[in-house]
Amino acid sequence: MKKICLSFAFGLLIFSVSAQDVNRKIIIDVTSTNFKVYQSVLLTLRIMTDSHPNTQFDVIAYGEAVPMMMKNQSVVSDEISKYIENKNISFTACEVSMSLFNIKREQLLDGVKTVNNAIDEIVKKQGEGWGYIKSGN
Repeated sequence: MKKICLSFAFGLLIFSVSAQDVNRKIIIDVTSTNFKVYQSVLLTLRIMTDSHPNTQFDVIAYGEAVPMMMKNQSVVSDEISKYIENKNISFTACEVSMSLFNIKREQLLDGVKTVNNAIDEIVKKQGEGWGYIKSGN
């Protein structure tokens, strides 16, 4: 009986620890020009923010994906705008890519942040314990 009680108590302990909402941090890497990839990223954000509201996300676009975050060019600008005010979600564009494609800061959607080099930012965040998701191809 003692073993059963201890096993039950241990099981409850494991359940309570795993049931806690851990503050996760996740990078979503976007380099694709495919609008379906953009839609998939936003669907992932919707699902994850509903089920894990304390998770932090940084959607980082670089290369040819920067237009995902541009005014008058993004096919998902309305969806991005819904998340801009969420303190746990950041949208970040790469300044190196912006320079290569002649994209000015003022062409980005309001609230989109920039970093000098997206790869450096991703590596830095991974070193800080952020998880990593590569979107699309």
